[in-house]
Amino acid sequence: MIKSAFGAASDLLRLLQSARVRRYLALTFFVDAGLVFVLLVAIQSYLPEQYGASEALAGYVLAAYGAAKLAGQLGAGWVIDRVGPRRGLIAGLCLTGAGQATMILGIVQPEAVIPAALLYGLGGAMIWPSAYALAAGEFEESERARLSAGMTVTTGVALATALCLGLALPASFPYAAAIAVCVACTVGALAAARSFPAAAARADEATRDARRQLLESIRDIVSARRVAFSLIILLQAAILGALLAIFRSYGRETLQVSLREEMLMLLPAGAIGAGAVVLGGLLADRFGRIPVLGSGYLLATFSIWGLSTTTDHSAVVPLAALCAAGLGLALPCTSALSLDLSRSAGTGTLLGWFLTMEGAGHVIGPAAGAWVNHKGGSAPVFWLVGGLAAAIAAVALVPPIWARRPDVEPVRHRLRALLSGTAKGALVFSLGFPVIATYFAWDPGSQLYGDIITHGPRDRMEVAITFDDGPNDPWTLRIADKLDQYSVRGTFFIVGQNADVHPEIVRNLAQRGELIGNHSYRHRKSDAVTQLGYGELWRAETAIAHAAGVCPAIYRPPNGFHTPWQLHTVARHGMKTVTWDVIPRDWKDPPSDVIVSRVLDSVQPGSIILLHDGDDTNQGTDRSATLNALPGIIEGLRAKGYDIVRLDQLLSIQPYLPTCDGLQAVNS
Repeated sequence: MIKSAFGAASDLLRLLQSARVRRYLALTFFVDAGLVFVLLVAIQSYLPEQYGASEALAGYVLAAYGAAKLAGQLGAGWVIDRVGPRRGLIAGLCLTGAGQATMILGIVQPEAVIPAALLYGLGGAMIWPSAYALAAGEFEESERARLSAGMTVTTGVALATALCLGLALPASFPYAAAIAVCVACTVGALAAARSFPAAAARADEATRDARRQLLESIRDIVSARRVAFSLIILLQAAILGALLAIFRSYGRETLQVSLREEMLMLLPAGAIGAGAVVLGGLLADRFGRIPVLGSGYLLATFSIWGLSTTTDHSAVVPLAALCAAGLGLALPCTSALSLDLSRSAGTGTLLGWFLTMEGAGHVIGPAAGAWVNHKGGSAPVFWLVGGLAAAIAAVALVPPIWARRPDVEPVRHRLRALLSGTAKGALVFSLGFPVIATYFAWDPGSQLYGDIITHGPRDRMEVAITFDDGPNDPWTLRIADKLDQYSVRGTFFIVGQNADVHPEIVRNLAQRGELIGNHSYRHRKSDAVTQLGYGELWRAETAIAHAAGVCPAIYRPPNGFHTPWQLHTVARHGMKTVTWDVIPRDWKDPPSDVIVSRVLDSVQPGSIILLHDGDDTNQGTDRSATLNALPGIIEGLRAKGYDIVRLDQLLSIQPYLPTCDGLQAVNS
């Protein structure tokens, strides 16, 4: 295998030495470098930092680019057939340059880059069909795979060059100058395009023949393998688009690093991904496209899901590298499959169809990634992308629809079967991720999905007593009266729906000096999953503010169940998520002395004690056991030397927000 690898690399190097290949590589480099620099650096860094553009703008720009490219591809073949591929290539580059230059209007109005991206996308729709048509006429079939490998590697070099340029330039580098760099790249691509040989446009008769063959070509598409591959192409483009859409936001908001620091952090991933592209091509020829493609996306699945659960820089670096390795292994496989399937049908329509599916993914992925990121942060985007990667692996590895090569030697056949079987086993194992993710969502002390406070300082003999699920008439005020008898101030986490029913109780608690916390509006765990913007937060804030005139700065998730986007929403509004470390399970209505003993046996310095004055959104639930346990709890804590303080005093945090204004507008 090593000998074969060296032989393949040697053949590739010999091919790259020819002038006809170098012009394709030059075209690829300039086009891709300009695209990456404008969309990943200029739009995602310089524009928001210098002109206050929205975090979601980058995703919408990518979506606009993809939408225009998708729409343009449908008519690009028709234009190329009439004007010739070389003229089509030059026309596409001119449109690209015009789109880049128009992005300078972002200085006046950031949203102006969206229509500029549409023009840019139309240019991209013309460039690659023209280039592929030129290559099809200039290269033999035995040379096209190596040409594709060279162009793929060049794309990686262009990506690295653009990102390194963004790393080298200061954060204050003018946005207008960044646009000028992108236009210069397009000028370089135009210079390369002028050296391409002219090719005649197709004759009218040939065009009419193509129309008569259209129905047959469409029938070619509707086969199990081609439909499955179309889905793979769509999902792959969506994955890459979504990751690009959150590239800078992930570094700025989640990792809290500058563009330079983010580049350095992801530099190993870029190098490993480039190596994986070469390795993926070799393995795909050796063992088959499908097993390598499926295995690559399984590796990407696990690493992407891992990225959703951590902000530790030491963990992000290897996880990003594994993600790049998985995607790098898979990318050459999809390119080879598109050529294999289109050649076997004897028509270029399939290649156009695959490009259209890719364009659809470029629209869906960035738009969905930007919207989800805006609503809930980067973690749910990684969850979504990881699920799409798992779907690709399932499509590739599970259905028995992919034909095997008849010329595979017996030993290679066994190795291929082993690789495929191992990948299928890993796919089954990956189904355990939702179970693991749910476990950590249930754990009230887990820090994987965001910052959660479970206790106060352990070096002070102070504790806080908190109550959930009120107001509940008459038990909430009876509990407050008992606290008053012992000169204790508690913390009441209010359910918004209950506050609407008994606003006078919430008002009474605030007037007594008890601390009011937010405990969601409906007390439903499912809302933390289904609401990316977690509107429950502001609904409860609004209900509490109307009842008592205060806007809590402390939130407690119902039953401690939490998701990354829920915690992201809480933190975005300057609020703290607080759970507990002492839980006597008083909601199950045990005897009062049992509640007392459970508290006193578990308490530590800084403990947050969880009791209940209500029961979800039910009214009238008997909480006499909790009420009767309070004297024993308070006296027992004091006997142990503990001071009982309000939660905000224990944690040294603000009790209330200055205002509730803007919460509904942000989350709706």
